[in-house]
Amino acid sequence: MLIEAGNQRSVMSLARDVGVIILGTLLLAISAKVVVPFYPVPMTTQTLVVLCLGLFLGPVRAGATVAVYLFEGLMGLPVFAGTPPAVAGPAYLLGPTGGYLIGFLLCAVVSGFVAQRLSGTRPVSGAFLAVLSGSIAIYMPGLAWLGSFLGYDEKLLAAGLYPFVSGDVTKAAIACVLFMIFRDSHVMRRIR
Repeated sequence: MLIEAGNQRSVMSLARDVGVIILGTLLLAISAKVVVPFYPVPMTTQTLVVLCLGLFLGPVRAGATVAVYLFEGLMGLPVFAGTPPAVAGPAYLLGPTGGYLIGFLLCAVVSGFVAQRLSGTRPVSGAFLAVLSGSIAIYMPGLAWLGSFLGYDEKLLAAGLYPFVSGDVTKAAIACVLFMIFRDSHVMRRIR
């Protein structure tokens, strides 16, 4: 009897995790389509969603969500910004924005880890440090990869960093506010 109850809880927990991951990939795909045109890297609301995934889901489930999202894109599903009609599949990840997409995975894990460690004792500063470290985790591989296309000079920062800092600061602030509002909500307690 006890073994069956334990298995049922495990199955329910797994089903909940799978549902949360699927919902997260849908949010990422939708957020990729909300685009503010810039060159060479489009600005989307994906950063906001990735930061929120890390804050709310923790490193494992947020990382799994972004990994599944990247896999969907690798398989050619039109989940990335600009797809369709732009190239989809592996070629998209090899394009100028590929490093930022890899950065999303790092961001989800890093921001989730920091939030998990700090948000219980210091929720405001913990959330701030989580989104700051997550944002840095996006820019590091993003700029490194974009530099292979543009060169590693001022042009790289002018194209891949400076135009996005104010928008990313705004998105990070929104993610922190959302976390502070919803972290103790009934829904969040159910998905933890």
